[in-house]
Order: sequence, then C-alpha cells, then structure tokens
Amino acid sequence: MGDVILTTGVLSALRERFPGARIDYLTRRPYDRLLDEESSLDHVYALPERKGTSFFSYHSRYFQFLRSLRETGYDLTVDFFSRGPRSRIIALATGARHRVGFVDRTFPGQRRLDRRVFTLTATPPIQLALTVDRMDYLASRLRALEKDSFCAHHRSHPPSLRVSEENVASAREILSRDLPDGRAFWIFFCGSGIPSKNWPPDRFAEIARRLLARGFGVLCLGAVSDHPQLEAVREALRDREGVFFYEELPFGSLKGLCQLSSGILGNDSGPLHLAQAVGREVLVLFGPGDHVSYAPFRGGFLKASLACQPCQAFANHCPDNRCMQEISCEKVWKAVEEKLEKMNGLPSGERRESCP
Repeated sequence: MGDVILTTGVLSALRERFPGARIDYLTRRPYDRLLDEESSLDHVYALPERKGTSFFSYHSRYFQFLRSLRETGYDLTVDFFSRGPRSRIIALATGARHRVGFVDRTFPGQRRLDRRVFTLTATPPIQLALTVDRMDYLASRLRALEKDSFCAHHRSHPPSLRVSEENVASAREILSRDLPDGRAFWIFFCGSGIPSKNWPPDRFAEIARRLLARGFGVLCLGAVSDHPQLEAVREALRDREGVFFYEELPFGSLKGLCQLSSGILGNDSGPLHLAQAVGREVLVLFGPGDHVSYAPFRGGFLKASLACQPCQAFANHCPDNRCMQEISCEKVWKAVEEKLEKMNGLPSGERRESCP
C-alpha cells in the first residue's frame, strides 16, 4: 500500500503537465481500489492473480493481459520502483515509445539489461534518500522526453489521495455508532502485518488509557493479519470504555476516518502513508523498517538508537526485537503530548505516570 501511495505525487505532476493525456495505472489487488477515486487517472489495472487457478490458466491470462496493454498503444511507461524482472517485463511488453525506470544499483548486471528495457533511466543523487524525494526526482527527469522542458513546468507534488464526500459520510456513520457524543478521537494502527515491526500491545494500551483520561476516543484499526496484535491490545483494555476495534475497513472509510481524526499513531506500515496522503500528520514507530527512505513527509517518527537499524529483517530473525522493545511509553507519550499542546494549547509539564 505504502509504495503505491508514494507514487501519487508523480501522477499529479503528469496530469498537470499533460491534462489531455490518458493516464492508466497498474498495481496488485487490492490496491487498485485504493486509486479508484483519483481524478488524475483514467483507468486502474490490477495484475492477474494466480490464486485458485492452474499454472497454465494463470500464464495464459497473464500473456493475454500483456497483449492488451500493448494493443492500447501507450506512448510512455513509467516503472516507479524497477524492482526485479516482473516490472521490467511489463514495461517492455507495453511497447511504449518511451519507457522510464530507476537504475537498480543492487545488481551489477542490471544496468546493461536496463539499457534494453528502458529508453530513459533515472539515478537519483545519493542525497535523495527519502522515497518521496526520489519520486519527485523521477517526475523532473521526464523533461528529457520533451523539447519543451518539463522542468520549467515541474513543481513538487507530495503524495495525496482524494477524500470524497462519500468517504467522510461513511466515516461519520461509524463514529455515530461508537462515539455518538461527537468527541475527538485518535487512531492507532497497532499492527503492521509483520510481528517484528510491532510495538508491544501493552504499550499501545497505556497510551490509549492516557488519551481516554484526556477525553479522547481511540479507534484501533488494522487488517486481518493484524488480528493477534489487535486482540492483545483489546485484552489489555478490557476494563476501559471509549476504545473501538475495526479490521479490514474499506479504503474509503479509512480515508474518511483519518481525515476526521485528531491524531494518528502506529507502526511503520501502509496505512500511515494513507493518513499522510489525506493531509494528516502521523507519529510512526520504526523498528527494522527503513526509517531513512520512508520517514514521514507529514509528521514525525520515533525509533530506538541501535546500530543495527534499519535491518529490514521482517521474517522474525531477530531473537529479541529490541528495536521495538526499546521505544518507551514515556518517549511516545511525550511526542503525543507535544501534538496535543500544539493543537489545543494544553498546559505542559503535567505529571506523567509510570509506564512499562
């Protein structure tokens, strides 16, 4: 989810520069639905899925899909991340006159292959470590395809997602059931889909207790893969009212809730990118994930001070998950309090309770 959202700034730049062009997007399910409401796009494709089909049936449908892309007659194909052979095969299969992608520095022979796949490659300066800056650089490089410099028309476009009236109405319907008094609320994304990236559930519960004491409601949101983490937080808060749990909310409802929230706290994960894309500041807790490339473009982040970060070891290879264990409740609560003081002018220096 996060990588798809980070490309939306480039889509806005392309639409601004080429208002009459047909712009289509290709991604995996279910992220095609994430872009359904984007006015910068004419059509969103989802890659054929293999699940439930035979080897031959899947590849037959895949080749038919590639053929349909080629028959569309695209002038330009942009490979936003250029990871592995699949995206390169698709870029080449489109038959577009211009094919643009990032240079892959991880494989020495890739540069020679990319000369055949792409007609223009982008190699961002090493200083552009943040992914949103690399996307912006890619957009600026498209000026090489025109006699009329794209750079003269280019301006920075941060990632963004449209929030429709229907999205807000769906969110308000949820809130009318859980928070009928209209109180302000925070959103917690307690999971990440990967256990090694999760902050301990008892600490999420402690931050929730403190927000409840301030009069806020708390919504804990996640996917089916986050169920164990959400259940652990629910168990820690079983004696508290004002905390509500939802799994697998539609993207539209999620966008609406994020836009209406007072604050958003969570582990390094796609929904935190979604929250930023709808204009909300976030507080992200980083462990093994890449806090250099994926630092928030709206908001801030916290991490432990370990030399091994980021390790990208998402398969639970770490024996103790120290990078998440060493982010204390006090450190997170201090950041939350700063947000509360900034928004509501709450007094500083209040007594802080002990926290595990």
